Amino acid sequence: MASSAQSDLKRLSLTVFAAVMLVTVSCSDDEVAPPPRTLEPVTVRAAKAAQGLAVSSASPSFGDQATTIDVHVLGSGFTAGAQATWLLHGTALPSQVHTNKTTVISSNELAANITIASDATLDLWDVQVALAGGKNGVGSELFEVTAAQILGSGTTGGDAYVYGMSEDLQVAGYAGGGGNAFVYADDAGIVNLGAGQAWTIDPLGALVAGRNASGAPTAWIRTATSTWVPQVLPHLPFSVGGNVQAAARAADGTLLVAGFDDSATLTKPSAPQFNRVVVWRRGADGSWSTPQKFNLPSGVQRGAAYGVNGNGQVVGQLDAGASGGAVWEDPVTLTRLAGVPLAINAVGSLVVGANERSTNQVPVYWWRNSTTGTWATTPTQLPSLAGPTCPRGVARAINSAGILVGSSCNATGRMQATVWRVDFSGSVPVLTAGPQGLPGLGPGSAARPLSNAISVTESEPFIIGGVALANGQTQLAVRWRLVLDR
Repeated sequence: MASSAQSDLKRLSLTVFAAVMLVTVSCSDDEVAPPPRTLEPVTVRAAKAAQGLAVSSASPSFGDQATTIDVHVLGSGFTAGAQATWLLHGTALPSQVHTNKTTVISSNELAANITIASDATLDLWDVQVALAGGKNGVGSELFEVTAAQILGSGTTGGDAYVYGMSEDLQVAGYAGGGGNAFVYADDAGIVNLGAGQAWTIDPLGALVAGRNASGAPTAWIRTATSTWVPQVLPHLPFSVGGNVQAAARAADGTLLVAGFDDSATLTKPSAPQFNRVVVWRRGADGSWSTPQKFNLPSGVQRGAAYGVNGNGQVVGQLDAGASGGAVWEDPVTLTRLAGVPLAINAVGSLVVGANERSTNQVPVYWWRNSTTGTWATTPTQLPSLAGPTCPRGVARAINSAGILVGSSCNATGRMQATVWRVDFSGSVPVLTAGPQGLPGLGPGSAARPLSNAISVTESEPFIIGGVALANGQTQLAVRWRLVLDR
């Protein structure tokens, strides 16, 4: 998490809440699914001092600003009188992270009581252990000072995957391998909705939606603080399942949810064969419309909607990735896009996503010419935290202020939650800030992403929802609060 990458964002400063996100789940081999959520591992750095003194890990591996906590430092060669000190890029800054007391438990473990200042730098810090005889051992970037705060327990069990956030800051997703849908709200904590997967949430927080354990498109309706009632959505003929993956509110208050409806062939009536791009509408009386099917281009057999706005514009993927994606103005009018679009802004002028699915995917956006009304079908690439040396990443959400969030490759080769800002008020969009890495929950393991940003609110203060890897073990739901400098 290089400081040079953090300083690139001149106009964004960070305080934080916290949240965490996204993997591809498929009910069949033929189902269209979002781009891969993980990238190749890299080796985590660890430093050792000579003659057996080594510092290998810290538990917990993260701490919030303005807190005093106990941290257990593990390693070898610790002796009586050893002292632990926190270093930022090799320099001790006791005014930011101060060690109040060091207690040696054994030659392999000591406990340090530290105070993290309210203005401590959000970054990965080194942990140094100095022996009474003058020898030093340093564990490089073992501890993160963070502003990302875990939502409740952060999960209902196992890794949490966050897929959406309402304007009231409720967060929806699922946890565990097979999936237990959950929703988080400040007044209720994390509520387990049972077997299934929540992939989106109403901007007003009245319901979450996704699919149930049987693979049927489902909405969970909030009827009380901690009570959500499941409701299977209407389906098309030959439907054998589906999923709801995006939600928006029209100007008249109608809720629009978009996703796909799995259809079967007559010869295999129980097997999903062709995903159909669909949009459901829910009126003020709570009734659902029959899903409206959106046209596919000639020669394309499958599709899935990943994003929708209040105007009814939809973005999504075609076939299994080789055919790229599309933006639909309505059920019959579409423009094919090179790459995989994941979200569209409220006015329908900017789409974000990734290039074609591959291990080299990069974060991108597509823009609409305000004069001609046509889309630039070739995407514009966004910079990653690492720059050209590791350009990988994905842009997953955008708001009306031009705040884009997602993840990108950082200087250590790890995927990290990332923010960009684009000014699209002119004839051509201009990147005005970013990339900015968001703090996580410790350095984690080499094989897994550090964090991922999934959603951002429309109004200030901008809140970002997503996930972060805690202590290198479990992915937890978090929120970040982003404050813009004027």
